[in-house]
Amino acid sequence: MLLQIFHLAQAALAAYGGQQSYIAITNLRKYEETTKKLAQVSDTAEYRRNNTYTTQAAGVAALVLSFFVSLTLALRGGVYGFLTRYIYQGVTAAAVFFARGYMHNFWADKTPGLKGAVPKMGDYDEAQRKTHELLNVLDMLMATWVATFFVALIIGY
Repeated sequence: MLLQIFHLAQAALAAYGGQQSYIAITNLRKYEETTKKLAQVSDTAEYRRNNTYTTQAAGVAALVLSFFVSLTLALRGGVYGFLTRYIYQGVTAAAVFFARGYMHNFWADKTPGLKGAVPKMGDYDEAQRKTHELLNVLDMLMATWVATFFVALIIGY
């Protein structure tokens, strides 16, 4: 029962991360035409534009995987064999870890709300804030996957 509660909390956390990601992506898409034009004249702009979307996609993939695996284990964890349950947790923890690292490598130096920011870029600044919140959610999810793995080892399913 304890692990079911933990897994339901993980699903809720992943849903919250999904909300943050949705807001970030929606706000980033408002600048799509501008970034396309910049990408045509600058290799750096094209690189940054591509990485903006691929890092967001990696975060979404980790959230979706985490959400469905946590719900599956909460609702039907006892149906699966011992090894399968632990493999699900380990694979999900690894996916969240790598997605978070990939996102962090790109977004870490982009601090939202800096003084002297470009005017009329408030939605982009909000997208950065939501992306940093998503990074925090991925940190928490990674920690919960490791914790539930060890709790499951100690008390079993």
